[in-house]
Amino acid sequence: MKTPIRPLYEVRLPNHNTKAFVDFQHDVTGDDVRLAQQEGFVSVEHLKRYTTLGMATDQGKMGNVIGLALMADALGKDIPDVGTTRFRPPYTPVAIGALAGRNVAAHFKPLRRTPLHDWNLRHGATMTEAGLWHRPWYFARDGEGIDEAYVREAATVRKTVGICDVSSLGKIAVQGPDAAEFLNRVYSNGFAKLPVGKARYGIMLRDDGMVMDDGTTWRLGDTEFLTTTTTTNAGKVMVWFDELLQTRWPDLKVHVSSVSDHWAGVSIAGPKSRETIAACLEHGADISNEALPFMGVSRVTLSGGVEALIARISFSGELAYELYVQAGYGEAMMDLLWPAAEARSGCLYGLEALGTLRIEKGHVTGAELDGRVTIDDAGLGKMASTKKPFIGSALRQRPELLREDRPQLVGIFPKDRSQRFKGGSLLCDADTVTGFGQGWVTGVTHSPALGHWIGIGYISGGAEAWKERPAVAADPVRSGNVYVEIVSPHMFDPTGERMHG
Repeated sequence: MKTPIRPLYEVRLPNHNTKAFVDFQHDVTGDDVRLAQQEGFVSVEHLKRYTTLGMATDQGKMGNVIGLALMADALGKDIPDVGTTRFRPPYTPVAIGALAGRNVAAHFKPLRRTPLHDWNLRHGATMTEAGLWHRPWYFARDGEGIDEAYVREAATVRKTVGICDVSSLGKIAVQGPDAAEFLNRVYSNGFAKLPVGKARYGIMLRDDGMVMDDGTTWRLGDTEFLTTTTTTNAGKVMVWFDELLQTRWPDLKVHVSSVSDHWAGVSIAGPKSRETIAACLEHGADISNEALPFMGVSRVTLSGGVEALIARISFSGELAYELYVQAGYGEAMMDLLWPAAEARSGCLYGLEALGTLRIEKGHVTGAELDGRVTIDDAGLGKMASTKKPFIGSALRQRPELLREDRPQLVGIFPKDRSQRFKGGSLLCDADTVTGFGQGWVTGVTHSPALGHWIGIGYISGGAEAWKERPAVAADPVRSGNVYVEIVSPHMFDPTGERMHG
């Protein structure tokens, strides 16, 4: 005996004005489906958009079949003749692990790789993401984790020599008869009279007087400059330069072009950096102290005839250089430099050690120049020219931005040198550990040069205001409170003797 099942798509009660819900997620009723048919929405895709049937998180699994059956009934058709709507993922359920975040294995976001990427991997680099780039994080030896590796790398740079891939820095060619004038208007310090063959560190401000970015600019000729930016802000600065030339100063005869991908670049830092590079040049005397003084720029030739640009600049606080070759010659450059560094007990170092070196010296990065600080907050107010206008020069003089109690850049030591504190901690008065505190920690590291944990950050009034005041790095969620001393941000070699050596 057969008992076929008769489908039931809607229950109606005679003489009762009730609602028969089809899609409970979007509150679609049977009357809504019939109204769509009466209004002329006879396609199932139109029905879907008119009523929102099947557009919730279930993608129609609960209500679509019922709704399509009611539409078929209203049209006098069979259900297959009406058709189905398009289902979007995840129509079939997936584990939440399949939707994991950015730090789990490879993902769909495109990553940029420097010309030295494969070379770094072959030499033991552990990579990390820096903006859109893959950059070496550290180069671990057998038995080392990140903590042991970066401390060793930083100590080696201070003692002998280290090599770091800096190819991801933004690089913009600024060329034309008015190139010097253009840069003079953009940067807070003077560039109009920068001699050919010299580099200068510069800070550019936004219109509102806040710091936008920093970097070095090299004058390669009377009408030719190479401007470097931070890795993160390379695109932002390039767009900014284009906007200025197209909308504010169209009369200036200047051409700007992004050349970040054109160059492979490394920083060679440490007491033995000069002799390491000299061993790789056709004429080692080209980088003697007399031929290439601090902040000097020159064109040199590597052994084998590869032409390169070199600048004597330092982010580590050591005697240091940045060396650039065309991207295709990047690995050839490293194959010369690395054996010369190894022979002098040098190392390769990554971003973690680079952070240690710069924190020890009190040099700022994007963590400190986060869009809410002024050039004075960062301790660089003396760089702002008083003899020329520049972008942001007027609004940086607003009274609110000149308050003496504004947070200023400082160094941070734990009171008990055996303790550590963490980046992101709030800096509070020891008697008032509450609210937003008096400042914040932007970066921490174990300093091999000083032998304990140190930090950099901002606190109201700066180091002078906290000479005799106890402070606390408050971090109740992760590690609790640590008593700290507020010191000058220039915690290592404050007079700069080592980088001028």
